[in-house]
Amino acid sequence: MSRAAPTAAEPAVFRAAPPPFALALLAGAAGGALVGWLAQVPPLAAAAMGAAAAAIAVGIRHASGHRLVATEQGVAVKGGEGAGLEARWQELRLGFGEARWPDQPARPPQRYAILADPRGRSFAFADLSGAGTPEPVPGLDGSPVPVLDLRDAPLLLALVVERAGAWHVLPTELQAPPASEPAPGAGPGEGHAPRPRAGSTPRVGLLGVLAKLGGALAKALKTANIGWAVASFAAYGFLFTWRFATALLLQLFVHEYGHVHAMRRTGMKVRGMYFIPFLGAVAVTEDAFTSRRQQAYVALNGPIWGSAFALVPAALYLLTRDPEYASVASWWALLNLFNLLPILPLDGGRILQALAYSFSSTLGVALTVLGLAGAVALAVRFGYGLVWLVALLGLAELLSESQARAGGRALRLLPEPARLGPDQYRYLRAVAGPPLGSPSEDHYLRYLARVEKTSRAAPLSAREMVGWGAAYAGLALLLLAAVHFLTLATGGAGPAQLLR
Repeated sequence: MSRAAPTAAEPAVFRAAPPPFALALLAGAAGGALVGWLAQVPPLAAAAMGAAAAAIAVGIRHASGHRLVATEQGVAVKGGEGAGLEARWQELRLGFGEARWPDQPARPPQRYAILADPRGRSFAFADLSGAGTPEPVPGLDGSPVPVLDLRDAPLLLALVVERAGAWHVLPTELQAPPASEPAPGAGPGEGHAPRPRAGSTPRVGLLGVLAKLGGALAKALKTANIGWAVASFAAYGFLFTWRFATALLLQLFVHEYGHVHAMRRTGMKVRGMYFIPFLGAVAVTEDAFTSRRQQAYVALNGPIWGSAFALVPAALYLLTRDPEYASVASWWALLNLFNLLPILPLDGGRILQALAYSFSSTLGVALTVLGLAGAVALAVRFGYGLVWLVALLGLAELLSESQARAGGRALRLLPEPARLGPDQYRYLRAVAGPPLGSPSEDHYLRYLARVEKTSRAAPLSAREMVGWGAAYAGLALLLLAAVHFLTLATGGAGPAQLLR
């Protein structure tokens, strides 16, 4: 039986570190507020729209600016100074140097790497870590070349070492394969945990969730950060009522422990569960998901556990007809429904990512951006401050994921990932960035390991996409119906009754 031809890897795009957004956001907000005042538009909405427009403009300019595109065949530089460099991997020339800092003669020079094609057109880069912009350096053809700040400079160097055969760049002791090679497809510094077989994801059921709530309580309390929980209770109780604070923290605890439980069931390391006053709570992992199935499973478990827990006050209302229980159940259902909005970093946004990225990364990014735009429109239309905050957090996560996405594409272009271990990456980072042993070194190696896992995440099959999509939509519809009927049971007060 003949095998299908392997799919070509997507190009990896290396861009300069994004510029500071703070000044652009402030200028955009000020301009928007001024236009809003002239046009008699509410100032807060006008300022928010101005800031969003400024962020979009800066993002587009950065995305279309100076960048290097790497493919399986070679590299090409596009946009900005130095555009035009184009060469196959075997034609590239690699060099190193030290750049001076303008008007700072006493400052130690910055190490950098430089690529050149057969015609001498050059591209210089370094991991500057936001330390400023050094003076331009001479290219192979004699023309001045700017030194770009690339966080993924070690990955670009790794591509050149392997694709162009430039192993001489590494010291002799690092040119041999690592003493303990990672498993095929493993990331720098660590191997993959075994991936679950198709259909092996633990099934999610309401009865199973309810049965495990009691037995998992002691273990869950050890996971939660009690100090932050007490601070959150005090904050909510001071602003509202102790009843509201108690009901909110109970729901947040169960909801987030649903994520913790799912992480542990799928082999992810859990750092803890943290309560954040006025922002809710978050379950933090030290790992990255290894499949889109795992991403969807972890994301959906929070709303499932929270929704199952809302059945308790709902049942008490049916037994006692006390509207207080209906109010609690309605509030809890509303919280879980809000979490299912398809906006990063909410659970619905992560489920949407799992579905969309299983088609293509381009669709995943497009739908993520569309979800954030919908959040902004919702916040402008109804003035929801919380939605604004969620949109800002989602934007920050999208920028971080875009960086990781570029790094993941670079890793997939490596022909021999097993030959590169943590020592090689440490050295490649040091020759064009912070020195060996710098405080940020371990953080960068952990970042590479997470990017490697995520870049090789197995997509959902068509059948799984239908199943997870139906589970997501079905749960959202059930919660919507629950909020409607439970609000009617409280005479229209609904969740607001808890605030009295």
